[in-house]
Parts: sequence; C-alpha cells; structure tokens
Amino acid sequence: MNEDLLKAIHQELVAIRQLLADGKAAPAARSTPAPRASAPTTSAFTSSGGDAPIPQPTEIIANPGDVQVHFGKNNGVALSKLGERSLSWYAQEQAPRLDSTGNPYPARPQETTLRNAARTLWHQNRGTLGAAGETAKLPSEAFAEPAAAHPSDEEALPF
Repeated sequence: MNEDLLKAIHQELVAIRQLLADGKAAPAARSTPAPRASAPTTSAFTSSGGDAPIPQPTEIIANPGDVQVHFGKNNGVALSKLGERSLSWYAQEQAPRLDSTGNPYPARPQETTLRNAARTLWHQNRGTLGAAGETAKLPSEAFAEPAAAHPSDEEALPF
C-alpha cells in the first residue's frame, strides 16, 4: 500500500517537473488573484512586492530627512538619501525582539524616532501627512455614526 502511494507521488512530481521545464503551468495552479483596492496614501513596497500600509507617525518629526539610520547596512545614512523601498521598510512596524522569556524588549527611543521620521517623510512626500497619532479611516468608517454611550457597570445593576 505504501509502495503504491509513493509511486503515485513520484508520478505526480515527475509531471510537475515536466510542466515546469516546458514553461507551462496547470490551469488550476495558475490562478491570478483579484487586484486589491489600495489607497495610494498608504501603499508601500514590501520584500514580497506587494502593498503594505504605512501608518501615520505617532509623533511628527521636524526634519525627518536629516534623521540617520543607526544600524545595519544604512548605518549613518540620512533618511532623505534612501530610496522609496528602503524608506518604506524603516516606516513599517517591525517584529519585536524577544528576551529569553519570550517577552518583547521595549522600543528604544532611537528606534521610535527613526520609525516616526520615516513615516513623517513618507507621508510628507505624498502629501498625506495627518496629525500625529491619526490613523487612516476606511471608507466605511468615514460616515459611521459615533458609538452610543454605554452605561457604567454600576448603572446597569438592577439593585
């Protein structure tokens, strides 16, 4: 039984390899995803080539292009000298570094400044800079009515 299964898997792999070598793809495997609607004010390049939102900065930096990267291959390079792809990477929220217990280290002030400067410069370049801490609203949220006030727990008690 296992031998038959292995032969079937082998035949399938040979067929796939042949299709790839011929430059053809199986119709079901080559489906194109529907294009995503993306607001131009929040798009950025990612390493996978897709679009990712660039959040508004939590603090607007006065001269964001003068802020220098403090690590990696761009150490000492001002944000204004970076390309669009690199700038968008520094503007993205990065995965936190974890300590030995699995808890994230708090962000250092220089990391927060770099991220806010990159976000400020990104949105300044596109004319989409909002107030500090402002988040972009989805079109469905733009006309939403404010949430009704909820009574406090004490007011909800029947006695």
